[in-house]
Amino acid sequence: MKIRALYFEDVGPLGSQSIDLLNDWDDQIESRTLLSGPNGCGKSTVLRAVAMLWDALGYWLDQRKALPRNHAAREWLQRWGGCAVVLSDAPKDGQVVGLIFGDLAWVDAMRTQHSDVTWLGEGIARTGKPGNPKREVFMPSEPWVQEWAEARKKMILSFDKVEVPNVVFLDAEERRWVAARRNVGEHTAELPGRRWLPKYQASEDWKDQLEASLITLKTTQLHKYHEVIRLLNTFLSGKEIDPDIQPGENRLRVKLKGKRGQSHGLDDLSAGEHQVLILLYLLARWAEQGAVVLIDEPDLYLHPSLVNGLLSSLEKLVADIGGQLIITSHQPDIWQRYEASGKRIELGSAA
Repeated sequence: MKIRALYFEDVGPLGSQSIDLLNDWDDQIESRTLLSGPNGCGKSTVLRAVAMLWDALGYWLDQRKALPRNHAAREWLQRWGGCAVVLSDAPKDGQVVGLIFGDLAWVDAMRTQHSDVTWLGEGIARTGKPGNPKREVFMPSEPWVQEWAEARKKMILSFDKVEVPNVVFLDAEERRWVAARRNVGEHTAELPGRRWLPKYQASEDWKDQLEASLITLKTTQLHKYHEVIRLLNTFLSGKEIDPDIQPGENRLRVKLKGKRGQSHGLDDLSAGEHQVLILLYLLARWAEQGAVVLIDEPDLYLHPSLVNGLLSSLEKLVADIGGQLIITSHQPDIWQRYEASGKRIELGSAA
């Protein structure tokens, strides 16, 4: 699955504009895209819009009705005139689907203008009673829609293999490392409900911690656990995460190389090292085949020497699953990287 285009109508700093993700050379959809631009130009808003529309899609597939008042996606999306994303090869190869939410007049115009796209979404006519506008849901009555709904149900209720992709959203503001204070060291089962839209949320509860997830992975998927630990250790200098867990501890230790018997916990790693762990682990653990991966400022807190290596690892992880990577950054070195290999889209330019 890949994003072909994005459309915005009166969306904060983005205003009203469209963004296409086609390669400049051959008009194929670019699998690696960088959003750049000054502070406040809407880079993070683009990523969040995709995540919110995907979250809304889950509800539309499950319930076939308008989003409820307290749904996080509705609360965010209804602030704007309209947001839409066009997905290629979703839910299966050759299918072009648009997810849309906004003012009904704009939604109708989009559906007419882009009639080659099969649209799913919700339009709001604000001409009715104040505080209770008319809402219209667009859901094609075709077999593949029900198949997508069934595949989603299987995805969020089990860890069985599914044939549909997901969206991974890693927001810069949420990627804070917080030490666990509640239920520390308890054995905890992971929830398959996270598979549809995996994201990182800082929490003091052990069951929501990356470390707890890693330890659970050792029990459920030992080969993958060792694979992930090896990947994480390539970014730690002078130290390494010990894959062996001491009986009775249920905590991971970081061994210091050349200092026999000396170690510390994951909480004691640096801010940059924590960022590397969060990004690589969530992507390696949760991205499904064909996933769209959205990362806000992957270079956050990183020493310059680590940036290219981390980007290479993230790009390889996404390429290996046949997915699409979209990132944001303020770093000129990263701009040059994506101008040379990928696509750089500058937002907020005067042109």
